[in-house]
Amino acid sequence: MKKLYYELEKKRNYYARIKEKAEKSLKGAPKEGRLRVANRKGAPQYYLLTQSGDTSGTYINLSIAKKLAQRDYDRKVVAVAERYCTAIDRFLKICPKQEISALHLDNPGRNKLIQPYELSDEEFVKRWQEVSYQGKNFDTDASEIFTNRGERVRSKSEKMIADKLFEMGIPYRYEYPVQLKGYGTIYPDFTILNTNLRKEIILEHLGMMDNPEYCIKALEKIQTYEKNGIFPGEQLLLTFETAVMPLDTRILKNMFEKFILIHM
Repeated sequence: MKKLYYELEKKRNYYARIKEKAEKSLKGAPKEGRLRVANRKGAPQYYLLTQSGDTSGTYINLSIAKKLAQRDYDRKVVAVAERYCTAIDRFLKICPKQEISALHLDNPGRNKLIQPYELSDEEFVKRWQEVSYQGKNFDTDASEIFTNRGERVRSKSEKMIADKLFEMGIPYRYEYPVQLKGYGTIYPDFTILNTNLRKEIILEHLGMMDNPEYCIKALEKIQTYEKNGIFPGEQLLLTFETAVMPLDTRILKNMFEKFILIHM
């Protein structure tokens, strides 16, 4: 139900923005007259109709014709967008406020007897984080770097990413195995959960992009993701780093707010 609300609010805001743009455009539009478009030897010609019953009109140039056509289009956009906004507002007003995920929480004893159809965000996150898995092993001579949450990671940059996720209250898994066609088992640096949309997003940190060999392997990995339908900016987030351009936590924060904490 919450996801439906988010989607409807997203649509409502989308149509409201379009309506606002069209209304702004109409303020400078011609007030009188109608546009007639005729075809003369395969080329359009434009005429202005001002009198009732006039079917011919006065010939006008392209600039005036554009203004009239845009005005007519804007009027239709305003009408349709307004109907969408009204319909969505009406639905949200009468839609039940209680989430299905909360219907089984009134009595703990009763709660144990049923299998709910929808989990609350808290329950969903709890079960998601409790999933057991085996990540990659560490080399015996690898540095011991631990995050604020207490797990071991492979680099200081990965610690920065993990700590920022933890600080922002975003659920994540470190090196959770994923099966990709044409590659086999892959261990993304982070698998992150957008709780609002209940959607998993992979984050790969590419930390040695000034190393040509590493860069080639990184591009191959990105291409493998894409061949499996996992595209940057959608299910895949990428961070980059070189020896002279370190990871910026401000960019991390903005990225997580935009792609992970979004409601719509």
